[in-house]
Amino acid sequence: MSSTDSRRTYVLVHGSWAGGWIWSRLLPLLESAGHEAHAPTLPGLAERGDDPRGAELGLSAHIDDLLGYLERTDLEQVTLVGHSYGGMVITGVAGRAPERVSSLVYLDAFAPEPGQSCFDLVPWLPGVFAELSTDGPGGFALPLDPAALGVDDPGAADWLRARSTPMPVRTHSEPLPGPGRPEDVPAMFVRCLRFEAFAGTAAAFRSLGRPVAELDCHHYAQVTHPAELADLLLTARTETIA
Repeated sequence: MSSTDSRRTYVLVHGSWAGGWIWSRLLPLLESAGHEAHAPTLPGLAERGDDPRGAELGLSAHIDDLLGYLERTDLEQVTLVGHSYGGMVITGVAGRAPERVSSLVYLDAFAPEPGQSCFDLVPWLPGVFAELSTDGPGGFALPLDPAALGVDDPGAADWLRARSTPMPVRTHSEPLPGPGRPEDVPAMFVRCLRFEAFAGTAAAFRSLGRPVAELDCHHYAQVTHPAELADLLLTARTETIA
């Protein structure tokens, strides 16, 4: 990004079983380029795993929480970056507070319409969560092994395993409440080529004339390819993702 570009504010929203920690390799790269970056943890996960709502936490609660974060920190003109499940959350936030959002980046992520859940969008996911569930369909799902998501770097896989925490199943079974992503909020999709689950989502973005970028990596680009991801985010000018 050239020095003539204005300073941006990035809010990085993690996916399933993760927390703000998953962006720790990307965050300093954005900040060292002169931009503001935030990586909040959603309730019920990581350091917020003691949330008293427990398994009652769903997608709506996560949307509410991220909206509250933007309001408390008085953030506007934000680039929301959602990874995997985080795409559900940023879509809901953009629908409810478009005045705070300048653009959306879906990093190998769900991009739902109102009324769609994660389980609706990836048909094999309910079975995986059922196998991982600790206390029935309304409880928590234990972390999926990173190797099942294509992570073939032993160090990266171990790093993810050591930090991942159980996920409230309701976050994935609850449909996105309306409104959905506003048409006038610029959006782009970043596809991780070594993970096939979101190939159809990338194709849908292309069919709508929205930009799609590609990274030659597995599902966790922010962990194994932070420099490449940072370069992509820093050079994706807002006007090119409208």
